[in-house]
Amino acid sequence: MFNRILIIAVLLIATIGYSIYSKKSFESKLVKDEAQSLILKSLPKTQFTTLENEVVDLHKYMEDEKVELLAIHFWGTWCGPCEAELPELLHLINRFANRPTVHFLLVAVNDEAIKVKKHLKSLGLPKNVSLHWLMDNQNVHRDIFGTTRVPETFVFSSDKTTLRKFVGPQEWNKTMFFQLFDEFAQASDHKM
Repeated sequence: MFNRILIIAVLLIATIGYSIYSKKSFESKLVKDEAQSLILKSLPKTQFTTLENEVVDLHKYMEDEKVELLAIHFWGTWCGPCEAELPELLHLINRFANRPTVHFLLVAVNDEAIKVKKHLKSLGLPKNVSLHWLMDNQNVHRDIFGTTRVPETFVFSSDKTTLRKFVGPQEWNKTMFFQLFDEFAQASDHKM
């Protein structure tokens, strides 16, 4: 009987020890992966076109509009995960309707302006928010932003440094995103 208890105790201790080791190993990998995923250190000097085929220079746009916080979201009407997360992203964007220095640029990748406009009509778009729809049909995001898939979101501060990068679809309605973007916006307000 004592041997069985001893064997069970040893197995239990070994299992707990291995769990702790695995967790620490995983956490250290996460820190390394997060540091490596932030390859883009600052907003690149680049241009996109609007749905009306006008050119937008990102650096000039930030200066002209006095942007303190800029979020650039890459998506496409052909991308299922992009379509699924878009209503939640628009809900997050709508929270900044009274913040004229917080801007959102949604970039349709390898898409057609007609399809994007048709899709926009089906959405409940936020009002009185700095939201602009852009096109990227020449893979500028892949070459300059260093991304290979959509959806992907970058957040930049007023000094054009990268604050955060989100890869893949996100659950934008979660409290943590509201808090994170509120913190980014508050930090940008203190710089003014």
